[in-house]
Amino acid sequence: MLSILGFLVVLAPLVIVHELGHFLFAKLFKVKAEVFSIGFGPRLFSKQWGETEFRVAVIPLGGFVKLLGEEPGVELSETDKHRALQHQAAWKRFLIFFGGPLFNFLWAGFVFMLILLIGEPQISNQVSRIIQNSAASKIGLKSGDRILAIDDKAITKLDEFMQIISEKPGEKTTLKVQHLHSDLPVLINVVPETQSGYSSYGETKMLGHIDGIYPYARGLKIGVSNPKSVAGIAGIKTGYEAMELNGVQLSTWEQLETVYQRLIPGKKIKFQYKDEIGQIKSTDFVVPSTPRSPGEDLGLFASELFVDKPVEKAPAILAGIRSGDRMVSIDGVKVYGFGSLKEQIQKAGETRGKVKVSWEREGKMMEADIVPQTTRDRDPALNKIITHTIGIIPHLSYVEPDMVIERILNPFMLTYKGFERMVIFTYRNFVSIGKIFSGDVSVSTLGGPILIGKLAGDSLSRGLVAFLTTMAILSVGLGVLNILPVPVLDGGHLVLLGLEMIRGKALTIRQMEIVQQVGLSLILLLMVVVMKNDISRLAIFR
Repeated sequence: MLSILGFLVVLAPLVIVHELGHFLFAKLFKVKAEVFSIGFGPRLFSKQWGETEFRVAVIPLGGFVKLLGEEPGVELSETDKHRALQHQAAWKRFLIFFGGPLFNFLWAGFVFMLILLIGEPQISNQVSRIIQNSAASKIGLKSGDRILAIDDKAITKLDEFMQIISEKPGEKTTLKVQHLHSDLPVLINVVPETQSGYSSYGETKMLGHIDGIYPYARGLKIGVSNPKSVAGIAGIKTGYEAMELNGVQLSTWEQLETVYQRLIPGKKIKFQYKDEIGQIKSTDFVVPSTPRSPGEDLGLFASELFVDKPVEKAPAILAGIRSGDRMVSIDGVKVYGFGSLKEQIQKAGETRGKVKVSWEREGKMMEADIVPQTTRDRDPALNKIITHTIGIIPHLSYVEPDMVIERILNPFMLTYKGFERMVIFTYRNFVSIGKIFSGDVSVSTLGGPILIGKLAGDSLSRGLVAFLTTMAILSVGLGVLNILPVPVLDGGHLVLLGLEMIRGKALTIRQMEIVQQVGLSLILLLMVVVMKNDISRLAIFR
C-alpha cells in the first residue's frame, strides 16, 4: 500500500510539471491547448476552464497536452490555422516540445534547492566503529576516529570517504586521521583491497574497499555467557544495559572498551548498569594486572554476538544453538561482529558447503559442523545470487552515528548547488544510457512502475528529505527519458523538427505514420523489458 501511495505522490507532481512545461510554452505562443490530462485512458473527472479541458484519467503512468493541429491531416479553418501547432515557426515548436523535459530539469533543481535549504542529514566523517583484527584496525584506525582528508582532499562525510576509496582499488592512499581525544592529526597509508561491485552507473567493476569500518557504534546492551565470570558472579545478565564505568557516563560500547583500556591495572573500579526492569545497580571489580578487554577479563560482552533466538527449523537450531548462546568463531577464526559472522558463513558456504561453528553457553564451549541454508536471490543487476545462512537472529543494539546537517542559506550558493546536483544527475543518466548501449551496463538494471513505487514508498517511510531526493532524481530521469530521440517522445519530435528544418518541409502523413509506429514499437519494447525486470524483482519470482 505504501508503494502505491508513494508512486502516486511522487509521480503526480512530476507528470503535472512536465505537461505544464508544454502547456505554458503553448500558451506563450498562443497555440490552443484543447486537453490537459494527468493520466491516460478513460477520464475519471474533468473540468472545462476557458478553451482547455483539464482532465484526470484512469491510468496514472503519465499525461499529455493535446494541442490544436497536433494530429496530421486534420482540416483547420483559416481562423484556427494561426493557433495550430504545425503552423508555428520552428523555434516556437522546439520550445513547446522541449518545455516538458525542461520543466522536469528545473523542478529537480528547485527540489534539490529545497533539500539543501531544509538541511540534509549526513553521517559525518567520524568512524563510529572499527572491527577488531580487521584491515582497518591493522592500519591503525580506531573507533571514534575522524577522517579529515584523503590524499589532501578534505572530507566532512563518511559517504565521501567511501566513494573516494571505492575509486582507488589497489592504489596507495594517504588518510589524514584525528584520533579520539587527540589534538594532532596523523597520516595513515593504506592500499584499499579490491573487490567486485557496482559503479554509480550500475556497471560491474572492481572497487576499492577497507574492511572493518562501520558507521554505527554498538549500543550498551550487555551479553553474559559465563555465570562464573566476574560479570556473572555479580548477577549481571544478558539484556542488562551498561551505564557508567569508572565515573564516565557511557554512550556506546566502543566508548566502554576505550575507557576500560585506560584503567590502571590493580585498581578497584565501579561499574554501573541497569537491569531488565530499569533498576540502576552497580558493582565493583579490580582491573587485572594486564588488561585485555571487558569480555576476556570480566565476561562482559556487547550483546551483538548473542543469539536472541534461532529461526525455527533452521540449521542453527538443528545443530543445538539456543537463545542466549554467544557466537565465538567460524572455522576456527574468532568473530568480532555480526557482519563478520555473516561474511565467514557466506564464504564457507560458497567454498566448502559447510561451516564449523563454535559458541559458548553457560561458560561451556560447544561446536558443530553446520550445512548453511541456501537462499536464491538477485543482485541489483538481477543476476542470480545464492546467500548462505544458518538462521540466527542476534541481540543487536546500535547507536545513531554522529551526523552533520548540510544546509545552505545563501540564495546564490543555494541556487548554484541545487542546479549543480541536477546537472550531475542528468549527466549520470546519459552516461548510464550510453553504457547500456555499449553493453557495459545490463538492461536488467532498468526499472518500471513497480520499482518506482517501491523506491517512492521506501522514501516516504524514511522522511521528508529522502522523499524529496527520490522525487528530484526521478524528475531528472523523466526529463532524460523524454528527451531521447525516439519518435512519440519529446526528443523524437525535436529530431523530426530538425529534419524538417534541413529538408525545408515537413514529412508526409504516411512518413509520419511510419515514424510514429516505429517509435511506439520501441516504447512498447522498453515497457516489456522494464515490466519483466520489475516482476523479476518481486520476492515470489526470486
